[in-house]
Amino acid sequence: MQQELLQESKRYALKRLKEEADHIKEKGFSAVLHYRKEHTHTVVGLSKKIADKIGADPLVCEIGAWFHDLGKCYNPRLSPEENHLRRRNHGFYGAEEAKEFLKGKNADPDFIQEVYIGIKEHVGLTRKEKEPLSPLTAAVIWDADKVSKIGWSAWIHFLAYTCNREREEQDLLDLLKRDGLETMEKIFQNLNTEVAKKLAKKRLDNYRENLYHMEGVLRGEI
Repeated sequence: MQQELLQESKRYALKRLKEEADHIKEKGFSAVLHYRKEHTHTVVGLSKKIADKIGADPLVCEIGAWFHDLGKCYNPRLSPEENHLRRRNHGFYGAEEAKEFLKGKNADPDFIQEVYIGIKEHVGLTRKEKEPLSPLTAAVIWDADKVSKIGWSAWIHFLAYTCNREREEQDLLDLLKRDGLETMEKIFQNLNTEVAKKLAKKRLDNYRENLYHMEGVLRGEI
């Protein structure tokens, strides 16, 4: 039963992610590298890894990871205004979408509520509260989402996302430092679990080391 619910959740999420990719193409941007889909797969993998290490409910964490950014995904059944509203409050709307889907699958109400909280609370890069998120599954989903934003693969995903949006021309080195290293260091300070901190530290150390080399290359010093 659990595996069936997980597979149905995955199929639904992939369908919604495809709708987002199709919308990007319709706007005239390239979706060769689909950031939202790649990011979601990474968060799912990290959620499973962290949940396994700390004993959190793996099904809540994995389904929450599949749904966590669907509030940002374009829905062709809604108006442009409604889609804009969803993007502005994607944690809430993603949680609502997950709740309706899981209700339709007759999932346990307590299970649905825990998935709901994990999705709703994952939003942002930093947290005002110093105490770890509760329940534990919400901490896992937060951490998986944030660890996915640290390291070189995260920066490549960010660059792909940037290329699919209308933005002014920017300096590559500035992006590597400001939108890369500075943001990653800020994220690192807001993780909940020791497992996530260890994963993030490896990624961050590798990014720092290679950033200095990249800076030399871009300046023509290497």
